Amino acid sequence: MSHEATISGSRKAPSLWPFFALGLLMLLLFWGANKWLIGSGASNPEPEEAARAGLRTKNLADLRTENAQKLEKYAWADRAKGTVQVPIAEAMKLVLSDLNASAPRPAYPVVVTPAAPAPAPAAAAPAPAAPSPAP
Repeated sequence: MSHEATISGSRKAPSLWPFFALGLLMLLLFWGANKWLIGSGASNPEPEEAARAGLRTKNLADLRTENAQKLEKYAWADRAKGTVQVPIAEAMKLVLSDLNASAPRPAYPVVVTPAAPAPAPAAAAPAPAAPSPAP
């Protein structure tokens, strides 16, 4: 019995503080290494990046101008086919007048027409005669 008492009595639970301190130290080292290797990133942006940002801003302004013209002006979409581009406000008025001119109708029930019966097969060729028994 004395042997069991010394085993259970002499062991203390290990302290977790050294593991916590080691983990915190490793985390700080990892963070510092990342900052050192990557750099701050905010210092001195590349001059090419500033030029590209200006180009993107100009392209966006051009796109918005083009979209505004398409939405607000009349133009030929395809003169050969007689297709025109109409301002969006006018197009909405035209669609509303068409919808108001027709009586509302239900979408359902959908009437399904029965399929036409399949044509009768052509006259079948006569079956070959049974072979006669051998003499």
